[in-house]
Amino acid sequence: MGDRHHDPTDHFRTTQPHAGITMKDNLLWPGFILLAVALSGMISTTAVAAYGHYEWLATTVLIAVLGTVAGALWFLVELRRVARIDAQWLRRRCRQFRRQRAASSQLTPNLVSSLSDPNV
Repeated sequence: MGDRHHDPTDHFRTTQPHAGITMKDNLLWPGFILLAVALSGMISTTAVAAYGHYEWLATTVLIAVLGTVAGALWFLVELRRVARIDAQWLRRRCRQFRRQRAASSQLTPNLVSSLSDPNV
């Protein structure tokens, strides 16, 4: 599959073009890492509160909240980038399709006249 971060969408091999995007698009991984940091912050917050070490409570809550917000923002930005790439691909594809239709419609009258010409 190779490096797919320039266009992570699979346009030709599946009817679900975003299937497996988490594996194809390498730029989503920092978001996953930030969410893992947030999860460890939540677990640490629970452990700190359970053991009564309240001096660490604010720090672990801050890590959990910042990790969650940063991970969510990373996903939002990355998925918008993928949507923009999809829209560009679709515009290019439509232009190519229109050119092909225009070229084939120009060829059709010539083909019809050459087929109906009795001298040929």
